[in-house]
Parts: sequence; structure tokens; C-alpha cells
Amino acid sequence: MLQHYLFVGFTAIYYSQSAANPQRRPHLFASLALQEAEGSRTVDRIRQVKTAEIPLWLDEQMQRHISDEVRHAQIFTKAVEREGYFIDLDSEAAQQSLSSVGEGSMRRYHQVDDLAAAPLPSLLASVLLAEEMGVRGFRCILRALPSDLTVTRTALESVLRDEERHVRYLTDALRYFRATSVVDAYRRDIESKMFKDLGKVVEFLTKPATERPSLVQPGQKPDLSLI
Repeated sequence: MLQHYLFVGFTAIYYSQSAANPQRRPHLFASLALQEAEGSRTVDRIRQVKTAEIPLWLDEQMQRHISDEVRHAQIFTKAVEREGYFIDLDSEAAQQSLSSVGEGSMRRYHQVDDLAAAPLPSLLASVLLAEEMGVRGFRCILRALPSDLTVTRTALESVLRDEERHVRYLTDALRYFRATSVVDAYRRDIESKMFKDLGKVVEFLTKPATERPSLVQPGQKPDLSLI
């Protein structure tokens, strides 16, 4: 229980500080744009490799999920641009960010070379955990976001509604497969790993924005097709 509250607390600190800090905020939005883009590709990949195991109602929800994540990536890309920056996809930070989320991260966690080798409930549980973290994060961002960023706030509120719906359908899916214990076990495992790396987590949270690898560059870049 202590580990859970620490995990939630550190997540809240990171998102709140990043949303409130004008130096960190463009980087936060850029990171979220990449995460959402990778999320759409990952859910699409699960849908492709597990077609025979996915009932029609779940397939429809997953298709909507994929479309949502594509839209979210565009929303966060535009949020970066409203801050006066564009996402530097060629940067080292972008490559590190992409390698730490999505399908590659999921393959490493489940220790498989292809997602087809992992059980469908395990894959859905992993997506659910990411969506739960997204819900917590977006709530923190909205609380900390400066009140004058009205366009960004409205867009983020729509993202939050989508993420809450994703949590609901994925929870229903795990109940359908009688696999709710899977997500509970994964949640404890991830929180335990974070607790073991507490020093690294604190270092990450307290590192000044100027010392972090940058995902963004000043200026405008309206072409959204890259992500």
C-alpha cells in the first residue's frame, strides 16, 4: 500500500510541476504526443495479432481507442506549438522516449520477441495500467495548468474523457476474460520496481529543466504527419 501511494504521489508531483513550469511544459506535451502516437500503434498491433481471440464488442472498442490515441497525439502536438515550439523527432530525447513506451516496452516487460507470444489478457492489462496512469496524469495537469491556456485546457479535458472510457472498457475486458488478478499483479510489480529505484525517481523529478534532454526546439512546425 505504501508503494502504491508513493507511486501515485511521485506521478502527481511530476505532472503538476511540469504543467505549471513554462520551461518544462512544452517537453511534457511533446512526451505525451509521442506516447499517444505509440499507444495507437501498440493497440493496433495487439488487435492484429490477437484477432481470433477478440470478441466483436472488444474489437470495436479497440478500434475507437486507436483513433482516440491518434487524435490525442495531434492535440499534444498542437499544444507544443501553442507554447512556441515543435517536437524534434530527430533528437536523442525523442528516440529515448519512443523506445521506453509502446510495443517495444511491452515486449520487454512480457519478455517476448513478438506480442503474439503473450496472452491477450496480459497485453490488455498492460494497456490498462498505461491508461490508468494517463488518467491520473491528465487530472494533475489540468489542476496545475495556468488558467489562461483555455484552448489547451479544453483539448486536454476531451483527452481525459477518452482515457477514462478506455479504462472502463479495458476493465470490462479483463472481467470478461476473468483476468482481473493479472492487472493487480502487474500494478504491484511496477510499483515495486519503482520503489527499488526510488533514488533515480527522485533524481529525475528534481533535475532542472535546463539539464534535461530536450524533445522540443523553438519555433513552429505545423506538419503533424510525422507522428
